[in-house]
Amino acid sequence: MHMSNIINAFTIDFEDWYQGLEIHKVETWHKFESRIERNCLKLLEILKAHDIRATFFVLGYLVEKHPKLLKMIHELGHEIGSHGYSHTQVFRLTREQFNDEIARTTDAIYKITCKQPLGFRAPIFSIVRDSYWALDVLAENGYKYDSSIYPTFNYRYGMIKANRFRHEITTESNRKIIEIPVATARFLRVNLPVGGGAYFRIWPYAVTRWAFRNLNKQGRPGVFYMHPWEIDPDQPKIELPMRLSLTHYHRLGSTEKKLHKLLDDFKFTSMSEVLGLDY
Repeated sequence: MHMSNIINAFTIDFEDWYQGLEIHKVETWHKFESRIERNCLKLLEILKAHDIRATFFVLGYLVEKHPKLLKMIHELGHEIGSHGYSHTQVFRLTREQFNDEIARTTDAIYKITCKQPLGFRAPIFSIVRDSYWALDVLAENGYKYDSSIYPTFNYRYGMIKANRFRHEITTESNRKIIEIPVATARFLRVNLPVGGGAYFRIWPYAVTRWAFRNLNKQGRPGVFYMHPWEIDPDQPKIELPMRLSLTHYHRLGSTEKKLHKLLDDFKFTSMSEVLGLDY
């Protein structure tokens, strides 16, 4: 297949600037300035300018707090998937707690879209060996695909030997679910993370372009992800452990310009469309 015919997946982990920092619990979130609406509207404008339909993996907490915003995203034709409820890493939850989070978020999404969400991405890519059971819970709750297993190494996540490409997984109760990981590139026998997030800001744009071109030349779609707060260099600065501040605040001012380049250079659509699922 010619590279120009490959359409990649554009995904958004829909969370506010403070919700991925691991140091704040839901009951403390009201203390922080909400910037999700302004950042979302800006991101929607960018997607519209490039005529792109994306997948928003949304926190159930934000669905409940901003139903009109989620309705707007849906009515603009974007896919709504689940990002859990509280942004708690899956391996920190029991099976029952995870099921409750999934059910609550699914119900909140359905009330707005009248559609069962098809896809899930775990907070901080936290489906790892110790939480592999979560795939069975997702399948039980009607989910068709997952994008939580990152086949690379990071001190917070990753399954370095996991399949880098789309594949079907049979869960412990013999259910089926599609796994479609975020893009990686094979370099010096290492899976290099190139699919977005902090890596998009850290690497020169040429690295992202090289990686997606290689994937597309192989006839494979790449999965890209970002957060709305990554186009917000003016977000509040708070004191964080160095391991978090180095990545969270790094080169936020570069994201928007690089994003326009990416969307000019490659074709993108939603995850469900890439997977051929009826959403």
